[in-house]
Amino acid sequence: MKHWHGKILALGLLVGMGLSAAVPTGRIVATGLGLAVHESELDASYRRYVMTQATLGVNVSPLIEKAIQKQLLNDLIMQRLLARRAQAGDRTKAEADAGKQYNELESTFLTDDAFRLHLESKGMSITEFRRQLRVELLADTVARRELNSKVQAKESELLKFYNDRNAKGQWNVPEQAKVAEVFISLVDPATNLRLNPDARAKKQATATKVFGKASVGIEFKQLVKEFSENPLTKQTDGEFLLLAGQSEPKVEKAVFALKVNQVSQPLESKVGFHIVKMLEHKAARKKGFAEVRNDIREYLQAEAYGKALPDYFKRLKKENNVRILMAGLAD
Repeated sequence: MKHWHGKILALGLLVGMGLSAAVPTGRIVATGLGLAVHESELDASYRRYVMTQATLGVNVSPLIEKAIQKQLLNDLIMQRLLARRAQAGDRTKAEADAGKQYNELESTFLTDDAFRLHLESKGMSITEFRRQLRVELLADTVARRELNSKVQAKESELLKFYNDRNAKGQWNVPEQAKVAEVFISLVDPATNLRLNPDARAKKQATATKVFGKASVGIEFKQLVKEFSENPLTKQTDGEFLLLAGQSEPKVEKAVFALKVNQVSQPLESKVGFHIVKMLEHKAARKKGFAEVRNDIREYLQAEAYGKALPDYFKRLKKENNVRILMAGLAD
């Protein structure tokens, strides 16, 4: 389940539907200083959670209903407590971040209608979705500002993390090459079996022909377009990034031995012939501390932030005299 403090990674993970355009109704299920959460708000949040899970092919079991409602109620409470602590800068940042995330999510859909229908399948309108982005990001912004001094990683901690992971090979970057390829398949697409000897001989002749054309200066992109049988790389002029360990050793060894702009003779693998042009070659290396320092800092601070949240939440609830009035949902 996605909680209020998590970064929104994908539309399908958004479940903490904290605000509703409708006026809250029903009994109050949680109270505090300047705070009241109504049953209708919790019900709406739970319905949207269930609908979101359904779009992912997951049926929510009644056995975990109370546990989910408890978390959703905590999300609603925390969002409101943090909104009351927000400063002008927090609101400005949250508004900007919400607009950016909305645009990023919307851009993953082919049309505006497709995006709208996707939201509706989760029980949300575009207006509600925009509102919820602002609410969740405002809560996250406030919490991060208030906990910032407690989650700062020391330089010694960064270096220790680097050295610990270095011993495990995490910073190793494998040998890699940007190549272009004409691929001639030796597999029958209808049966997924290797071709018979006669058909194989014809394919080998085609591969040899392609190499011959490349050797006399025929543009490689044109050869890809005319002869390659890989529909995926064909869309990129045959270009892709080859990392050490991704292909058959004998083919890989021959490719990495090529000089830039050199074209290989037909290289046979289990699935076909590969005529490869080397475009760019990078040797294996290890990332230095300076190169990954900021990434390590972000990782450690995010980890510390997550660990600090439960006590922070508990303190805010106590300071604001928060009481859960619905049976089975209290801490």
